[in-house]
Amino acid sequence: MRATFERANNKVAQALARQPSMHEEMLDHILVAELAASPPTFFANSRTAIAIETHWLGGRWMHHRWEIADIAIFVSPRGQGQLLMRKVALLQTKRLYSHELAGTEIEPHDYMIGIGRLADRVDPQVPLSSQRSFCFNDQSKHQQLQSDSHQVGAIDEYSNWRNIPVYYGLYNPIAVPYAAMYPMVSQSTPTEVNVVGCRVIPATSVHTLLHAKAGNWSPTYKDLTFPTRFDAADVNSIHGWRIERFMADEVLNCRQGRLFEDTRDPNLRGLLYERGAPIASAIAITIDFHDAAEE
Repeated sequence: MRATFERANNKVAQALARQPSMHEEMLDHILVAELAASPPTFFANSRTAIAIETHWLGGRWMHHRWEIADIAIFVSPRGQGQLLMRKVALLQTKRLYSHELAGTEIEPHDYMIGIGRLADRVDPQVPLSSQRSFCFNDQSKHQQLQSDSHQVGAIDEYSNWRNIPVYYGLYNPIAVPYAAMYPMVSQSTPTEVNVVGCRVIPATSVHTLLHAKAGNWSPTYKDLTFPTRFDAADVNSIHGWRIERFMADEVLNCRQGRLFEDTRDPNLRGLLYERGAPIASAIAITIDFHDAAEE
């Protein structure tokens, strides 16, 4: 599990390092697509198998509706195919913005007009034939994470109502600070090790910081630095868990997420079938034990 999510993390971090104005929805898609490409794995010694399935709805324009998560993660342990319980973790994803190439997010008109917004651009564009420099540093902002956002209130309300924790999945490049040229030279790719990448922080920790700020305030990378490590084995975890460590070491070990032993639990049913607006994607992880009693 750790290795699979690490590969997905590396893909997303490399993509943001190459194309710093990439929309959050596309970064979600890269993460989900990499996980979807991972085949089921059988572990002969323990006679256990793990399979990862994904469901991608993509972004939809939902006027005046604030979704509490972009990605829903479900872990389903089974004993010879029989469902035993479920673990749930919800991720609201946000990306770090570079200073020079901040870009724009998808707007309602992108959904209303459709592909014409992409293919029928007649206005002059910034020339791609002249390279520009860009950088990420500790003053770069998670620009779509805002203290006065209705989404922050919606997440708080949902977590209190359903007792399901929400986490922020923060997309970062492979390193901070990081600097490069855009467009990159043909055939070149970032060569640095992914030491930052996608980080996961509980929404409660992020919102404590946001609620202390007035107005339309967005935290920088430095602002989201915590006094103690989330992961004792990772010096950079003062900025959150690496997503692979969060999944393999926190969710699977029942330290994070919400455990549902009753499949008819109203909070679980509400998440699955009663949302007013769709979660963009879901990741379902099945762990099938040959002998559940022994495990």
